[in-house]
Amino acid sequence: MDIKHSDNLFYFGDSNDPDGKLTYVVDEDVYTIDSVVVNPDLRGQGLGDVLLDHAADYARENNIKLIGKCPFVAKRFKQHPDKYSDVIYQQ
Repeated sequence: MDIKHSDNLFYFGDSNDPDGKLTYVVDEDVYTIDSVVVNPDLRGQGLGDVLLDHAADYARENNIKLIGKCPFVAKRFKQHPDKYSDVIYQQ
């Protein structure tokens, strides 16, 4: 899957009307993920996880920490601490 990166956004599909997107707010080297949305016709295929994994990989490569404000992301962080512990922001 081709995940694209734009200002405060990871997405797939058309840039004007993406099929899935993860949005975040930047505060220096911490990104607060505030939303993950996937087209209802594509739900249930793990595409939200694909977006989150891409954001986590980007964070690793760029020495960024993540906060999961979005309920989906917060849940994934709790369910898979071994997968995301290195990128979760610890206060």
